[in-house]
Amino acid sequence: MRRKLAASAVSLSAALAFTGTAPMATATAAGQCPYSGSHPELEYDDGQNYSAAVKHAQCLWNVNNAKSGGDSRLAEDGLFGWGTRSFIWRIQYACGIDTDYIIGPQTWKCLHLDESPNLKSVPGVWPVG
Repeated sequence: MRRKLAASAVSLSAALAFTGTAPMATATAAGQCPYSGSHPELEYDDGQNYSAAVKHAQCLWNVNNAKSGGDSRLAEDGLFGWGTRSFIWRIQYACGIDTDYIIGPQTWKCLHLDESPNLKSVPGVWPVG
């Protein structure tokens, strides 16, 4: 029975990572996305490589979405898969920057609202409910 439950948990986790969503947890504050690394340029890699920088971006996305009134969460797994790619496009669009799916300097600035509070509500795009 224990083995069966573990397999179910893995399947659910894999499904959530694939869709890019995770169950809603308690809303986090911007200070709860700790990260001591650099902000490199990141792009879609089909979720093949773990990156602490990607995990940081995913956390910031969740914080911004929750603060903007959204309730959909991005899995904070450090993998730049399809879900992360899609959600990054949404925040780029809401910030009025190039929607290139790449987390570069402008996207990092947009994700760090404490540095540049420039998100606007876009019906059907941002925030994500």
